[in-house]
Amino acid sequence: MNPYGVGHACLVVHTFHPSKLHAVASQIPMPKLHPRDREQTQLNGLLATLPYLQQEFPDPADFWPAFAGLADLIIDGAEPDDLDWIACQINAMLEARGLLIR
Repeated sequence: MNPYGVGHACLVVHTFHPSKLHAVASQIPMPKLHPRDREQTQLNGLLATLPYLQQEFPDPADFWPAFAGLADLIIDGAEPDDLDWIACQINAMLEARGLLIR
């Protein structure tokens, strides 16, 4: 008895014509991310990294350059129209972690 509970095994062989196969993934056009979607993804990564940065660099003199280096990567690749929005997002994440006092 086979593992499917059927009294006999059945072997099915399928043949495929190459024209019926799917294109290679690299040949399928992928939708492009809107710049703000890309930037939001990067900001989410920065937010997730904050606790580790704080743990790795407890001294503010070490933390801020490390944080600024990561934030600058986002800012440098951003669209000019999104710079103010990115600055607000970064300030909000810092404020939420108690690192920015207004």
